[in-house]
Amino acid sequence: MDKIKPRTLSGFMELLPPQQVYFDAMAQRLRDSFSLFGFTPLDTPLMEAAEILLAKGGGETEKQIYLLRKGDTDLALRYELTASLAKYVALNYSHLTFPFRRYEIGKVYRGERAQRGRFREFYQADIDIIGDGGLDVLNEAEIPSVIYRCFTSLGLKQFIIRINNRKTLSGFFEIVGVGGAATDVMRVVDKLDKIGAEKLSEALTLELGLSKAQADEIIGFVTYQGDPFDVLDKYRGKNEHLISERMSLRQ
Repeated sequence: MDKIKPRTLSGFMELLPPQQVYFDAMAQRLRDSFSLFGFTPLDTPLMEAAEILLAKGGGETEKQIYLLRKGDTDLALRYELTASLAKYVALNYSHLTFPFRRYEIGKVYRGERAQRGRFREFYQADIDIIGDGGLDVLNEAEIPSVIYRCFTSLGLKQFIIRINNRKTLSGFFEIVGVGGAATDVMRVVDKLDKIGAEKLSEALTLELGLSKAQADEIIGFVTYQGDPFDVLDKYRGKNEHLISERMSLRQ
């Protein structure tokens, strides 16, 4: 019988005891920070019914998921924590107090090419605030405070917190004329830091069928480095014009 050579799969991580001690201390500081803001711990299964995880995403998500079969049941390893959270809330809705504030620190799995800084098995540390029909904007405003507390508790001093608003992006996509493909556009735009502006332009035009002018407008918007209010003012007038056109069509 051939001897089996011990090895760890590419993209999976094992820490030696000293590094594991550092990791556990870091995770505990995150837990302490989350708890200070009223978030409660949650631990969801590493494995879910495949249909639960596939319900959220499209083709890109399906490519990343590790699928397994046990008998007649299709199973999958979680690729992020949000889908499991949504399932948990749906199952326990009547037993939860809203807004429901939870944190979870756990391993996730993605079947992508392992490379420097990108693993197939890694930890995510998530916080979420789930409302029952609506949430006060103060909940959104609190998130940067949580991030600041977490980073400073880890000894980090130089960092930037970027704030995004999906409604702003959706409104911009309507102005550019790609509102119907907003989900696909956001999926591609999310790759900007990895592939660069030139490859992003190719993906928007060749993969999604946008015009060169639309691609240039989108790239200019998402890479703008000046005062955010300047770029918002630039498109506010166009948005009001779009609303006026829709009102006229309805009349």
